[in-house]
Amino acid sequence: MKLEEMITQEKVVSLDVLTNDTELIKDIQTRLSALGLLPVTEIDGLYGPITEAALKRFCEIAHLDNTVTGLFGPTFAKRLSTVRGPLINPPAVTSSKTVKSDVLATALKFTLLWEGGLADVKGDLGGLTNQGVTQTTYNSYRIRKKLPTQSVRNIADSEVLEIYSEMFWQPSQAELMVPPLAIAHFDTAVMFGVGGAVLFLQEALGVPVDGGFGPLTAKALEKSNTKELALKLIDGREKYHREFVQRNSDQQKFLDGWLNRVNSSQAPKIGLRTFLKSLA
Repeated sequence: MKLEEMITQEKVVSLDVLTNDTELIKDIQTRLSALGLLPVTEIDGLYGPITEAALKRFCEIAHLDNTVTGLFGPTFAKRLSTVRGPLINPPAVTSSKTVKSDVLATALKFTLLWEGGLADVKGDLGGLTNQGVTQTTYNSYRIRKKLPTQSVRNIADSEVLEIYSEMFWQPSQAELMVPPLAIAHFDTAVMFGVGGAVLFLQEALGVPVDGGFGPLTAKALEKSNTKELALKLIDGREKYHREFVQRNSDQQKFLDGWLNRVNSSQAPKIGLRTFLKSLA
């Protein structure tokens, strides 16, 4: 079943039915990813904890009670199918401990070291990518700006900077963090989406993992806003990549690249751990 069938045939299904329908879950995951709520690497047709958290987050933002009632019908399907992304809630909290925006430039220096250029690798779940911006993300950006969509091959440098600032740096709350953590968290948001980055952050903080940056996460961050937390977050990324490849053997060919991104000590493409050590 697909979302379109739920709409046209006015079908209502229970959570149990939904979670066991691989085609429907993959359709839902694709939309959640397009909205910036789910890492593209999670589009696998399986209803795991990350998909569950993203679905719950969408329902909260869209003011739907489907995850509470356990029933999903045409209203849910239509809202998920037609809403424009990215769906990122405005900050729930504020903090006076902000860092200078030039930290974003430093963060981009690292991220574009690994993401720079045009890439369209067969089998890569991210699809066509340019300067680390996927076609899906670029479409969302152009739609928000009321501009016609176009190939990410034609993305301008000014658009790249604006996308990273508006769709990753600001929504991920990176500006609330000390530079090492902000850089690691931002790079995680680029790789896994904002919601995915918050999941890694929450796991490192030891708070409930739901993908939403709320007061509880903010309070924990204020107590642990350190370089040590950044390294713990990186450990979480490495663990996730290894476990992901164990579940998805066809992605094995990408594992070395993912691990080098955090562990490489060889110039010019040094890994995140080495990059953080180089900071003054």
